[in-house]
Amino acid sequence: MMMPLIRYMIANYTRSYRYFAPVAFMLISVVFIYAYRPNPIMDSYAVTAALLFIGSAWLGMNFLNHDQGRQAVLLIVQSGSAGRYYIGQYLAIILIVMMFSLFAVGYPIAANMFDKPITMSELVIGYSAHAVLSMLGASLSMYFQSGWMENQGRAAGLLLLVMIVSLAGQSLGNQLPEAASLVRYLLPPVWLVTDMMVNAPVRGQAVQILAILYAWLYSLVLLAVYVWCALRRDAAVPAQKGG
Repeated sequence: MMMPLIRYMIANYTRSYRYFAPVAFMLISVVFIYAYRPNPIMDSYAVTAALLFIGSAWLGMNFLNHDQGRQAVLLIVQSGSAGRYYIGQYLAIILIVMMFSLFAVGYPIAANMFDKPITMSELVIGYSAHAVLSMLGASLSMYFQSGWMENQGRAAGLLLLVMIVSLAGQSLGNQLPEAASLVRYLLPPVWLVTDMMVNAPVRGQAVQILAILYAWLYSLVLLAVYVWCALRRDAAVPAQKGG
């Protein structure tokens, strides 16, 4: 039941042409980064993964704002539960942004843009970082859709602020007293993944895997909290009307 729902959501979204701006941003950004060769592998992947995080948050917010109102009510009924509908929305966004993760990782390899042949470990870590940051961007976007924040100008500004802080977590942590520096780990760990990639030769494979796992778990927690809050809000609406 989930796959027909996801296919319908994606087809309906692509028919609206609302996807053009975030998709163009992701494609043009990746091509622009590799406008010249040669490029260092992990440093370049760190930049494109961060750009995909931004593009995925933008696309996710765009996707969620498209799927509102009466159509959402009908899809909830057809999917069998509100929880399945919300997870279906998230998975639809993930399927879209994963394609751009493949493009961001595969394009420089196919175009021979790197300064040396890429190793299998670099390929796996590179794709995993792109995928998890795309997932993180999609998770954040769910909290800034019009169903949660009516003023979309304010929502876009707040999302942009969160993205900036997420990218600058390392610098912000360095400005804090040593006792408070662990606060940066409460921020979306975009900075952690990009720092791991830029410093890949000295971080070691175990640290790389832990950084990716932490970002993945952070994304899942954001999704779980979102679904829980959305279901509670849905349950409160009929109660308020009845009262």
